[in-house]
Amino acid sequence: MTPAASTSPIDRDTVQRLVAEVIRRIQAEATAAPAAPAAAHASPAAAAPASSYGAPEPKAAAAMIAARVITLHAVERLPAGTRQVVVDAKAVITPSARDYAKEAGIAIVRGAAAGSLVSTVPPRPFLIAHAQCGTDPAVKAAAIARAVPGSQQLPSSGLADVVTAIATHASRDAARGILLTSRPAVAAILANRSASLRAVTGRDAASLSAAASDCQANLLVVDPTAFTGSLERLCTDFANRPAAPLPSELATAPSGCGCKTH
Repeated sequence: MTPAASTSPIDRDTVQRLVAEVIRRIQAEATAAPAAPAAAHASPAAAAPASSYGAPEPKAAAAMIAARVITLHAVERLPAGTRQVVVDAKAVITPSARDYAKEAGIAIVRGAAAGSLVSTVPPRPFLIAHAQCGTDPAVKAAAIARAVPGSQQLPSSGLADVVTAIATHASRDAARGILLTSRPAVAAILANRSASLRAVTGRDAASLSAAASDCQANLLVVDPTAFTGSLERLCTDFANRPAAPLPSELATAPSGCGCKTH
């Protein structure tokens, strides 16, 4: 079969437009072509951001943590590439932090006093928890979270379960926190059964802050419906309060009562 006779030939104007377009594209490619070899032969130093001496910026190899308690949270937040971290000569290093550093190939070096170190990591974790509240504590918990950057909200559960979760964080990361509940006395007693928690409770910001400072508490237990004052400001101050030694009465291991009936 022959092609259909109705097929029309390409006219002269169409051919001229096609030729002109092909020539334009060839010229455009020829103009851009010289840039490619130059980029291919560029030296690594020219391609990478340079320091004031012309050399690429190295990854962070060393860091410092000024805290007196070195937690897993602090070591996990070190800059990528860190191979050595300098801590205070008297700093306490939690077992989980030491294990993590060993697995990550980070050497922990005891050096200058804490006052001369510049911290490169956020402060210790701050926990916000609630259990068995008479009213919905979500709004108050969200306000505290906004006031304390980097804080962590724990899932709501039964009172005993929430206290256990807080105790786990405190033993692992030296975390501090606040527990919102309508049963503050019961919650404080439950918390103080744990070796990693020192809980205090109160109805106003001034007395609660004084109690926390007196016994170096790491957990505030508050009934939000009965509390007077700013919980947000209280939690901010509490989260940023420097660590201090325990009172001598609390630093001494408890002894037996001496009676023969137990």
